Amino acid sequence: MAKLLVISIAVAVLVGCASGPGSVWKAVESQDQFTDEVTKMVTVGEWKNTSLLVTKSFNYYPFVGMHNGEIYVGLRSGGRHRIPTGTVQIRVDNNKAWTIGPEETPLFLVPSLPKTPMVAPGMTEQVEQATAQAMANAAKIMSPYTAATGDKAKSIIKEMLGGKVVKYRTVGLNQAASTTGEVIIDESFVQSLHQIGIRKEGL
Repeated sequence: MAKLLVISIAVAVLVGCASGPGSVWKAVESQDQFTDEVTKMVTVGEWKNTSLLVTKSFNYYPFVGMHNGEIYVGLRSGGRHRIPTGTVQIRVDNNKAWTIGPEETPLFLVPSLPKTPMVAPGMTEQVEQATAQAMANAAKIMSPYTAATGDKAKSIIKEMLGGKVVKYRTVGLNQAASTTGEVIIDESFVQSLHQIGIRKEGL
């Protein structure tokens, strides 16, 4: 019983869209409580026999998403206690591996920083901009998401749509020991992409 309690505490649950039990890939949707912006994502969890998406702390999961029309793809950490993903690699079948760094991660996937004054009297505009950029870079490094956007994201998704297995891993010294994995790419991936508005002909 105690072991079961520990496992239940270590998982996080996201409510999916229409993806049903048995699906490997599921479409999920979240809305920002302050801006009302909607983020849609296709990703995987621990078990297929549920319509809910369950993830574990210190585990990583591939995902494809769309935010305000921008498509992105990458790796995320799961569970209640989410950790930075850092630099990641994604490989579809026997294709060349894609490396995605934290600096590529879009800001909407980055934890919000507290609004504190970053300038001092007499600080120049250039120094102010450099300070703001340094803060943004630090936030990206700490993000539980690492993702690519633009043409790179579209190329990776195209490979996934034509592939059978996606392999992934984190790269670096600060990640947990178990940082590799693979997921099959089946029809649920295509169906879930359609649910969030992504189609192959649009890539």
